[in-house]
Amino acid sequence: MHKEESMDDAAADAGEIIVLSVSHHLKRVLYLVITSVIVLGGTVIAIRELLAAPLELLYVLPIITIATALGVNTALHMHFTHDSFKSPRPFQYFLAVLGTFECQESLGQWVANHKRHHKHVDVKDLDPHTPYQFGDSKLTVFTIGLLWATIGWKFSRRITSKSYHKLEFLKDPVLFWIDRYFVAISYAGFAIPFIIGYLFGGYSLAIKSFAYYGALRVFVGYFITEFIIDGLCHSLGTEKFRTAGRAKNIAILSPLTFGGTLHHNHHAFPRALSTAVDKSDLDTMKPVNWVLMKCGLINAVQTVEAGALPLRRK
Repeated sequence: MHKEESMDDAAADAGEIIVLSVSHHLKRVLYLVITSVIVLGGTVIAIRELLAAPLELLYVLPIITIATALGVNTALHMHFTHDSFKSPRPFQYFLAVLGTFECQESLGQWVANHKRHHKHVDVKDLDPHTPYQFGDSKLTVFTIGLLWATIGWKFSRRITSKSYHKLEFLKDPVLFWIDRYFVAISYAGFAIPFIIGYLFGGYSLAIKSFAYYGALRVFVGYFITEFIIDGLCHSLGTEKFRTAGRAKNIAILSPLTFGGTLHHNHHAFPRALSTAVDKSDLDTMKPVNWVLMKCGLINAVQTVEAGALPLRRK
């Protein structure tokens, strides 16, 4: 998507943070703007369709939330960033494409950003999307801080270097190709539902399919990932383990986010595939992961040993 240019940054390790040239930054901003127009426009259509036929939400919401959970959390987050499980190469490619369909970043850029987030969690200017970027007061955090964590950081010229984090998986030529052609593949996530809808029901079904499984899917995924997890889960909620940073659990939202809002648990045990580390925790992604394991699509799953919990509790 863009060419990296090195910079000297006294606060970060040399080469960890880079500054885009003006031209490459403009290309990045153009992608964000065009994608936002597509997503917001399609989401308006989706809402209009759902208001006319509210029962359709009963199948639309599970499909788009599971697709998001697999694409963002299972693929980009737990597999490619934290190596929480192993899987056959074809399934890795499927996961990488599904994650790219979410239009958040290229495969390598997403992983590099998240590694930097864990390395410098909630440190101003180093964590790419901390809501504490402009100060610690509640007013600042819950206004400009949440805005920064949700969307503002995406427009910064300072981005994470992919080469700095030595992403070994990009040595695979297919994964490298998926990372390189991020823009085209991400937009295919809008085109494919449209084409399938057109083949089965003409133009009207094509528009509805694009709106539901393209635009609304990306909107929901972005809202959960950026606003709720990157923003709210670092601003309010509960803690029970000793961790760096200020990650919190918002347990009440966990069933709707497939365990994503047990974010404090994740920061305490980042390699564990499931965020449900206590008996009282609810991770609705567990049944999906169980099916994937039974199908042989994921294996060598990382878990938390029971003896590790008391050692990390506050």
